[in-house]
Amino acid sequence: MSELQQKILDMLMESQFWPPERMLEFQRSQLAQLLRHARENVPFYRNRLDPVFKSNGEIDWDRWLQIPIVTRADLRDRRSELLAAKLPPGHGPTKTFTTSGSSGIPVSIEATRLWGHANRAANRRFNRLQAIRPAAGATIAVADDNGDLLSVEYYFKGKPNPERPNGSGELVLNRSLPEARKLDLLQENGIVNLYDFPNNAEVLARANLIRKNSVKLEVVSCFGQGLTADQRALFQESFGARSFGIYSSEEGGMLGFHCGDSLRYHLNPEMAFIEILDAGGLPCGFGEPGRIVITPFYSTALPLIRYEQGDTAELQTCDCGSRLPVIGNISGRQDQFLRFPEGIRSATGLRQALLRENLDALAFQIAQVETFKLEIRFVPARVKKDINPDPIVTHIRQLIHPKLDVVFKPVEKVPLNPGGKLQRIVCELAS
Repeated sequence: MSELQQKILDMLMESQFWPPERMLEFQRSQLAQLLRHARENVPFYRNRLDPVFKSNGEIDWDRWLQIPIVTRADLRDRRSELLAAKLPPGHGPTKTFTTSGSSGIPVSIEATRLWGHANRAANRRFNRLQAIRPAAGATIAVADDNGDLLSVEYYFKGKPNPERPNGSGELVLNRSLPEARKLDLLQENGIVNLYDFPNNAEVLARANLIRKNSVKLEVVSCFGQGLTADQRALFQESFGARSFGIYSSEEGGMLGFHCGDSLRYHLNPEMAFIEILDAGGLPCGFGEPGRIVITPFYSTALPLIRYEQGDTAELQTCDCGSRLPVIGNISGRQDQFLRFPEGIRSATGLRQALLRENLDALAFQIAQVETFKLEIRFVPARVKKDINPDPIVTHIRQLIHPKLDVVFKPVEKVPLNPGGKLQRIVCELAS
């Protein structure tokens, strides 16, 4: 670990117990530096931040809500204007990252080396708080930055680590591999910590349940989608593993993490200022769902001041002893809405166990291929097993729309979105 990363980690281990007023003071000091930097060096913000600046150059925090919100479309269409002409001392160099575009609008961000150190320090705090030992780990990915995974099964990433088998770096597996081969590689390389999208890890866990020599893991850390209580129970049953959710994004970095066995997330307020706003743009109260708007402190190469993540959540409380703010019921990025003449509908309340049991499926996906036609794609757990479609059709029509035609399509692999995520619900109607 670098000296700078250690310094940030030391602060994070202390700051999680700061009283709210001290944390707010720290956040405002970080925001003030970011606002002045963006106003001076980033064309997009040259006049956009005027509402909060007084004539003497001081910042009027009471007018914070007057700063316009940055949208994902802004990041896509005006990226060149969002890039800083120069960086604060010690923040560079930079690296470009591209998001999966699961929201339908793929974007690229520019991250500094300081941003990387801060996020790695936040991840180390998470590991310490959850007693996750830095042992052999594996990530399952679509491809690395150079597209290397398009042609190989796996590679080792990062610096060699004597605590890992053969002193290797982190194992990165090709997501397109069959589940059986992924499990073989995890076992052969002595992997004990797995990092993956929860829906994808669920498919792997179900394949592990029917494996003769099942893989055992210590921890499954999930990101990119919400980890459910059912998935946690499955990972414990299949791998014997604890599991945690990490709330993160390419744009915001590591924003939060699960607290113990609960489904609540502690935020990293030292990394970003996070707002939960109602439809009118005002802060929500506790237990009131609202949209998430973030301002990452270390994003100085491409500042995102009041950027809308595309998620919703609600403020909650926690009695674990940490003073880090808490949110729960994060939603908005995992599954798509279905479209009908009467308006959009979701599949909230879908009885996944009913589908899985009657299909005898390792994985499934519901796709709206025509206005009143759904295609249920599923990977059979066993060959030539008869399925029972009637309970599923009845449930789908009651839940989503009574006029639906439901067809069943066995597949070798459920298609993933461009970012490699398995989405339960997809709308494939033309825009």
